[in-house]
Amino acid sequence: MAGVKRNKCDRAELRKRVILEASRAFAKSGIKNVHMDSLACALSISKRTLYELFCDKEQLLLEVFAMHQQEMSTYISEVASRAENALEVIFAFYKRKLNELGQINPLFFRDLRKYPNVLTYIREHQKLNDAAALVHFQKGVEEGIFRNDINFAIINQAMSMQMEMLIYSDITENYPISEIYSEVTFLHMRGITTPKGMQMVDAFLQSVKEKP
Repeated sequence: MAGVKRNKCDRAELRKRVILEASRAFAKSGIKNVHMDSLACALSISKRTLYELFCDKEQLLLEVFAMHQQEMSTYISEVASRAENALEVIFAFYKRKLNELGQINPLFFRDLRKYPNVLTYIREHQKLNDAAALVHFQKGVEEGIFRNDINFAIINQAMSMQMEMLIYSDITENYPISEIYSEVTFLHMRGITTPKGMQMVDAFLQSVKEKP
């Protein structure tokens, strides 16, 4: 029994290593340019072992997204548990997302067009993220940070369309991904905040610009 348990732990650890390596490789080179052979070589495992863990590249890509989704969810929950107001949570999400996007090759998003199951996963989880975000927006309304005459369900959907834009438009050929995300995010933020909230947004933006 101990041997079986150890083998399961070893397999789980190997799966994690593969997902981490795939995440790094996809972000650096795009999805199309990363081959299962090269991943196996980078991890010093056989191609057969890799396919025993993941039936194809799309399954591996799904696992990469699931990992990032869980990490972000855990991070935001931790931030929310100690945040003084709703904007702190949103700013934390923004900074982490901006850092992630800054490390991704634009080819990654264009390559996603070829993976329908992954796109479905992204859209389904976006609905869950939207529901979670609504809680923070409503809290912000109560705190006098966000306007009380805004339909945040619409705002949420508009903001979540950023991913669709990165995947299906050619905008990333002309502008850095991080700049696109920043401009769209703060366009929305300026439109939904009260004067009190606007001051907080401007102060945050200034602090970001001052950092090297």
